[in-house]
Amino acid sequence: MALSWDDLRVFQGIAETGSLSAAGRRLGLSQPTIGRRLQVLEEDLGARLFDRHPDGYLLSAKGATLLPLVEEMVRAGEAIERSRLQLAESVAGPVRISVDPWNCRFISRRLDELMAELPGIELELASNYSFANLSRREADLAIRNRRPSEGRLAARGLPDFDYAVFGARDYVARHPAAFTEARYADCRWIGYDETLDHLPGGQWLAGKIGRGAHLRYNGAAPFLDGVLGGAGLALMPCFLEQEEPYLVRVSGIVPEMRDAHQWLVVHQDMRDAPRIRLVADKLAGFYQRHRSTLRPDYND
Repeated sequence: MALSWDDLRVFQGIAETGSLSAAGRRLGLSQPTIGRRLQVLEEDLGARLFDRHPDGYLLSAKGATLLPLVEEMVRAGEAIERSRLQLAESVAGPVRISVDPWNCRFISRRLDELMAELPGIELELASNYSFANLSRREADLAIRNRRPSEGRLAARGLPDFDYAVFGARDYVARHPAAFTEARYADCRWIGYDETLDHLPGGQWLAGKIGRGAHLRYNGAAPFLDGVLGGAGLALMPCFLEQEEPYLVRVSGIVPEMRDAHQWLVVHQDMRDAPRIRLVADKLAGFYQRHRSTLRPDYND
């Protein structure tokens, strides 16, 4: 009986993550399904592939022998999958773009303009702070805040966001210190929780106020709601000033944040696929047209 390709992918997922639940999240399957597929694979092979421990699944000796072979199969399968778009004659179809939440908002608020240049394209915007694996086709394109050095990835620079300190109109009216350097000691601050405090903005804020933010969120949308609700000050992209009239900028552009460049990233096997190349070119042009919105010249 031929082994199931899907079961082999499950085996690789467990080997890399060390648990059924983590493998399930990666593959989009439930934990019981992952467990059943592993059981079927072990029965088909007549071998135990993992030793079960309280802290996770560890490869058995036979599992360790199998893993390199499966990884080779997976790499070949991923290369074949990436080649599909290279072979396609039509540019119509879906393109998945991995973006952080601020970029997702920026694009979404101007999506009609971008889509007018992409007839036949179905855009999928995957909004998260983690880096999508382009080799595994978790996305076709990605916007990242650092130039990739791993894998066979190509990147082109995009205009990055300028950042400044903002607060809601009512909050800054009640706290005039917000407009001075005293803001760091006298005002409440809004930031991200520990899962995101490694981001440049979190590091900048910790250096300014010497502690964590008074109110912390794990996503951009509730973060913005907290600022608009008058909970305190926050470091945010300057393009929001044009979109949210209730926001007031209380600082100049923060120069430290200009070191955080943006990159449009694609796998080298995909860069010449007609559909991917079209979207990448139009997206790069879109960002260049809006450069003055992303990086306005403020006079302090």
